[in-house]
Amino acid sequence: MKASQAHLPSLLSTILFFLSALFLLGIGLFMGSTALLSFFTGEAVKVEQTIIFIAFGFEAVVLFIAAFFSFQKTLQKPSADQDASFSVSGWQLAIFMITAFASLLIGYQISGIKTINWLFLPILTVPAVVLPLLALLALGTRKLPFGTRWQSWNVLGLGMTLVPLLLFMLEVAVLLIIFFIIIAYIITQPELAFELQTLSQQIMLLGPESEAARDLLSPFLTKPAVIIIVLAYTAILVPALEEIFKPLGVWLLAGKLGSPAQGFALGALSGAGYALIETIGVSSQTGEWASLLFSRIGTGLLHITTSALMGAAIVLAWRERRYLRLVGTYFLAVTLHGLWNTFAMLFTFSGLAELLGQPGLLSTLQPIIVITMSILAMGLFAILVLSNRKMRNIVQSSLKGPDVPAQDTDVSQTP
Repeated sequence: MKASQAHLPSLLSTILFFLSALFLLGIGLFMGSTALLSFFTGEAVKVEQTIIFIAFGFEAVVLFIAAFFSFQKTLQKPSADQDASFSVSGWQLAIFMITAFASLLIGYQISGIKTINWLFLPILTVPAVVLPLLALLALGTRKLPFGTRWQSWNVLGLGMTLVPLLLFMLEVAVLLIIFFIIIAYIITQPELAFELQTLSQQIMLLGPESEAARDLLSPFLTKPAVIIIVLAYTAILVPALEEIFKPLGVWLLAGKLGSPAQGFALGALSGAGYALIETIGVSSQTGEWASLLFSRIGTGLLHITTSALMGAAIVLAWRERRYLRLVGTYFLAVTLHGLWNTFAMLFTFSGLAELLGQPGLLSTLQPIIVITMSILAMGLFAILVLSNRKMRNIVQSSLKGPDVPAQDTDVSQTP
């Protein structure tokens, strides 16, 4: 009875991962069937459908594997408690990155060719998304313990399922609160309310999807008040939520983890799972397919690094009551995430101002933002690699630990 209760979380994880895999597989098969029907009826095949078919199918396979190991733990199979390992050599890392960048380059060349992009872009999407994440995960977790198979796959599975779902619900709730606050403010400003009412009527007359309506609405999107509200949401509220929930698997397993190094590795794994779902979710946006997925490498680096730092801090707080360290790490993760989101949104606003031909500083910021984000990405990479080295030193010290006290004791007892 006691053993079955101890493995109830694994049973719940099995159900969650299996149902999520079926959901993703169902969407993928529906899109694939629709694309196949278009092909046989002579209609143009939409590349978005074939990308979703392949990408969602890949995610479903990963979640089926996670469900398998969770179920093995539920049944108390010894294979579930075997140590998990993830080791990638230098030449394998090189192959990963060469293959990923070759996929991006080929995809860039063919993304606009509608006669073939629906067939080849889906095949290129998986290596372009997955291989950079694997390379970053390998560098961040090099020679660190993951723990058992069921722990590792549970953390990865939660990062791909429950974490995105929770964050989506919370972020939508925050958006609704902001929306109602804005509405309440507008009600108290009659002139602004009249201006917005006139604008909405014009847009409805022109048609919400018309180019004239977009031209009418676009200048409002670069107003300082709009930029401040968007930055407050994306650079403060979103990072504050995500950095708490991204390492959800580490929070749930904290009492079972043996060291902060293990928390660091599992945090990186959870961040990679979340980044995979997030990037796959936008990979069907084929207008800027190559540049979008290339920029997502930096976002993946951000998620892996901040979640790894949080994972180590969570275990330290649980094992050694180092709560201030956890709070400090959380604020560091939120700051890094907030800076990244700030520059990303400023890049978007700068591009919009340039497109609208609006003079001023905002329309000329893109080169500076690109340079700044590149420096920030290098800083994140340095934090990941140096933190990995620190965690490896902790692991090595703990392995040597039992011998050192014994020698000290012998010396102290010498007359």
